[in-house]
Amino acid sequence: MKHMPIFVISLKESIERRKYIEDVLPDKGIKFEFFDAVNGKDQFSSLLKKYDLTKRLWLTSGKMPSKGEAGCYASHYQLWEKCIELDTPIIIMEDDVNVCENAQKTINIVAEKIEEYGYLRLENVIRGELLAVEQGPEHCITKMYDNFGGAQAYALSPSAAKKLVKNSRKWSVPVDNYLGEFYFHGVEAYHLTPQLVIDKGNFETTVQIGPRTYTPIYRKPSRELYTLYRKVKRFLHNKYFKKKMKK
Repeated sequence: MKHMPIFVISLKESIERRKYIEDVLPDKGIKFEFFDAVNGKDQFSSLLKKYDLTKRLWLTSGKMPSKGEAGCYASHYQLWEKCIELDTPIIIMEDDVNVCENAQKTINIVAEKIEEYGYLRLENVIRGELLAVEQGPEHCITKMYDNFGGAQAYALSPSAAKKLVKNSRKWSVPVDNYLGEFYFHGVEAYHLTPQLVIDKGNFETTVQIGPRTYTPIYRKPSRELYTLYRKVKRFLHNKYFKKKMKK
């Protein structure tokens, strides 16, 4: 079976996390490559200037992105570009996950199915209805109606990566939220069982850096209206998908 590149996003200075990955993945026979994460504190990174702050402040979050959130988005974005450059499907993982015992088996299934589906979530489903689209003897693939919080581990094909990059010229939400906006960028959200990872590892977050901030009251009406708009878009998209499945 063709080798599938696996990239683990990790800050250079995250020594403990890197040691954990270096112990766990090779022990399961998995080859991988560290991808140096963009540090949100790097004021010279042009990628960190891609946030659409007007949309961010008035429609999506209502407050400025943290430096960690910006760095996280930039890191995933660069790997989408890497997928396009390599012209081959890849697996993207963060460095704070618990890897399943059957990880190699899951990777073999991913390598076989990713071109067909474009995107496969390889971690827990947090919320949202699931619709089975493929049931094999050792795997199940389901369509997610709400791909919430899904950036810890996923597989991506070049065609799907192109859609994500094309529709991500300006950022206004965290990267996991953007991945969940399949009704906007056109990359359908599918979940694979058996999963590659479960929950997070025993590490404190390095993503949300800085003091907690709150959305000003005067920005909440426009934000709530836009949230409703996104929910309606997701509902209509999922209704159309389900209708197509019944044909």
